[in-house]
Amino acid sequence: MSLNGAFSEMFAPSKRSASADSSFFGNYGGFFSLGSSNPYGMNTKTALKLSAFYNGVDQISNDIAKIPFAIYQKDGKNRISRTDHPANKLIATEPNYLMTTFVFRKTMAISYLIRGNALAKINVNATGYPVSTDVINWDDVRDIRLKKGELLYDVKGYDQPLLSSEVLHFKNFSHNGIVGVGVITYAAQQLGLAIEVQEYSATNFQNKGVRQGVIQTEKTIEKGKDKIIAGWKSAMGEKSPDRIVVLDDGFKFQPINITPQEAQIIEQSRFGIEDIARWLNIAPHKIKSLQQSTNNNIEQQSLDHVSDTIQPHITNWEQEYAKKLITPTELQNGYYVRGNLGVLLRADIKSRAEFYSRMVLSGIYSRQECRELEDRNAGPDLLDEFLTPVNTFTESQIDKNLNDGK
Repeated sequence: MSLNGAFSEMFAPSKRSASADSSFFGNYGGFFSLGSSNPYGMNTKTALKLSAFYNGVDQISNDIAKIPFAIYQKDGKNRISRTDHPANKLIATEPNYLMTTFVFRKTMAISYLIRGNALAKINVNATGYPVSTDVINWDDVRDIRLKKGELLYDVKGYDQPLLSSEVLHFKNFSHNGIVGVGVITYAAQQLGLAIEVQEYSATNFQNKGVRQGVIQTEKTIEKGKDKIIAGWKSAMGEKSPDRIVVLDDGFKFQPINITPQEAQIIEQSRFGIEDIARWLNIAPHKIKSLQQSTNNNIEQQSLDHVSDTIQPHITNWEQEYAKKLITPTELQNGYYVRGNLGVLLRADIKSRAEFYSRMVLSGIYSRQECRELEDRNAGPDLLDEFLTPVNTFTESQIDKNLNDGK
C-alpha cells in the first residue's frame, strides 16, 4: 500500500452517529475531566493560585515541551531519522501556523496535568496526509462515546463527532484507559487546606498581626456597646501603620490567644508544599523547597526527576503520537516516535566531559557523535572510528594485532 493510500485509509471518513452504545462521561459528569463537587470549590483557577502547584505544573509542562520529538525507523541495528515523513513536521517543528512545538506541547501538557486530558484535532489535506494539529479546549468536550467499536468525541463547535483517529488524546491518570482523571479531583482537600493557610497568612499580614479579641472593663455597660465596637473597628481599620487607639475609663483590650494549630502555620505551609509535590509526582526541590536537598544529593534528585517524573509522560506521548500519526504498515516496518530525554540530562561542563569520555572509551559513542551532541560541526572522518582501550581488547583484536605485526 502506498503512503498516500495508507493515510487515506487511516483518516477515511466512516459512518458517524450522535447515538452511542455507551458513554465514557455518562454517569460521571465532570468527574473524569476535572473534579466532582468538593467542599472547597476547588478548580483550576483557584488551584493555580498556590505557588507550589503553579510552579510544579509549570516545571513539568516545560520539561515535556522542551524535549525534541521526531520520527525514526529501525533498520536492522541502525535507526534512520525520517524527516521526510509528513507527520514529522507536526511533532518536530510546526504543529500549526499559530504555534511553535514548544507552545503547543506546553499548552497541551498543562491541560494534561491539571485535567488529566489534552485533546488536539488532526487536520489532513485532500490526499489524507496530516498537515496540522489544533488544540481543543477540554471544556468543549461534551462526551466520549463508543458506537459499534468506534470511539466518538462529541466536541462543541464541530457539526459531527470526531473519530478517535482524528484526534490526539493524551491521558494522564485514568481508571478506564479512555478518559483521564484530573489531579484536582482527588487533591481538592489538600489544595483547599493550602489555600486556607495562604489566605490566613495574607489576612494576618493585612491586619498587621492584630488579632480578634474582647474589650474588657469592670463596669457594667448597658448602653453604647455598639459604639465602642464601631469605634474600635474604625480605628483599627485604618491603613496607616501608625494607627493609635486610646482606651480610657478602665477599658482594656484582651486578644484571643492564638491556638497551637495556628502557631504551626509555617509548618503547615511546608507540609502543603510536600503534599503538592506528591500529587504532581515531582521532587520538592523542583518547586523550590530545599529543606531536604544538599549539594551532595541534588544531582541524584535531578536524575530521579527525569526517570520517575518526566519519562513516564514522554513514553505516554510517544505512543499516542505513533498510534495516531504513523500508519499500521509503517509501524510494522519499524517506524516509531522518540522524545530525546537527553536534553534534560545536560549537566555542567565537567560532568558532560566525564560522561562523554566514558561513552567514547566504552565504544558506545564515537568522537564524532559527541561533537554532534554538543552542536559542533563534523570533524575529520577519523573521528567516526570507535575507540577501544588497549587494556580491554578482545581476544580477536589481540590476535589481529599479533597477525598484523608479523
